[in-house]
Amino acid sequence: MPRPSSGRNALIILDTEAAHAALTLVREVEALGGRILHVHPPRVLIGEIPPELEDQVKALANVRALHRKRIELSEIASLGPEAIRAVRAWNRGFSASLRALKSGRPGEGKSWGAPGYAPEGPMQPPPGVQYRGKDAASAVPGPGGAEDTSAYLIGKVAVNLILVEGEAPAYAFTAMEQDTIVAEVQDGLGWLASVEPKANVTWLYEVRRVRVDADPARDPAFSEDTWRDAAMAQLGYPASWEGLERFVRDRRTALGTDWSFAIFVTRFPLWHFAYAFKPRVVLGYDMDGWGIGDMDRVTAHETCHIFGAADEYAESKCDCRERFGFLQVENGNCELCAPTHVPCIMSHNTWAMCEYTRAHLGWRDSNGDGIFDPLDRQPIVRRPWWIEFLERLRAWLGLSPARGL
Repeated sequence: MPRPSSGRNALIILDTEAAHAALTLVREVEALGGRILHVHPPRVLIGEIPPELEDQVKALANVRALHRKRIELSEIASLGPEAIRAVRAWNRGFSASLRALKSGRPGEGKSWGAPGYAPEGPMQPPPGVQYRGKDAASAVPGPGGAEDTSAYLIGKVAVNLILVEGEAPAYAFTAMEQDTIVAEVQDGLGWLASVEPKANVTWLYEVRRVRVDADPARDPAFSEDTWRDAAMAQLGYPASWEGLERFVRDRRTALGTDWSFAIFVTRFPLWHFAYAFKPRVVLGYDMDGWGIGDMDRVTAHETCHIFGAADEYAESKCDCRERFGFLQVENGNCELCAPTHVPCIMSHNTWAMCEYTRAHLGWRDSNGDGIFDPLDRQPIVRRPWWIEFLERLRAWLGLSPARGL
């Protein structure tokens, strides 16, 4: 997604806190030919508004202002903490320091398993969490198979961004770091939504800052469970994985979205700097060797896992024969076995997406009727019998799958 400085992005402020107003505006902007990618309820929306549509958008009901440049905080001081947080993150996108991070990414184009860089964590459930499904990317989370809140990436998604801090200064975030986190996460998810406009992905954010009484120095058994369960308890939920699942489901209902997941960002020590398993992503602020400037791409990568996509870099030990996502599509761009591997967000630190990842996310239209397969009630057109026969033969011989989906 282009940064605000590109001139095509706009931040819209509403003059009402009515629950329906933001989603109504999303539909109205789309009808005009624009697009809203991010909503910070109840008042702030960010999207792609072509200059020629600006006057029409400003004339819509409940639109208080439309901004394309840095915003003075004094202008929105009375609009509540959610609006202030969203505007601070927007302003951070214009800062010279953040732009410098983006212009000189040291890991640009490198494999996520590149030597000298910390690898992300594998897709696997936390201890004691069971799931149905062949693999973690397509798993239904929770004991006994709880409701999947991120089956495929189509429609509106609740993003529960939780910044978890400790009492010690080493585990806290400064105000600027908080703004950077929101800006980075938003940039990564904005790019992801922009890859396939037909999926109509809009992210609805709720950002929470939680401080827990936890310290790795005094707890030999310190783990993610330690701080995550404490954070859930502070949010009024059971201090358990089940509490997290319930929280994510509740936020989907409250925000009226199709899907929901959580992103935890912390400075507490982690077993990997980034990892995901439905319904949560965990990010270490310092990103190990990658750096905070790559949090946007790491967020996009991990969110793809949440919606069913598989790793494709060689160090992940991927396998072209394994199937992932709601549509159970083979992992045909795996570096270890693809006839022709192409760079992809699931294999490299790059803004690119391969056809297999698209299919894992649900972005496939098998019968060409303009409706993605997960939403299509019409029978999917079957491929000729001889293609399916060849695929089975190749699998039996242990060969890579054909390129077609």
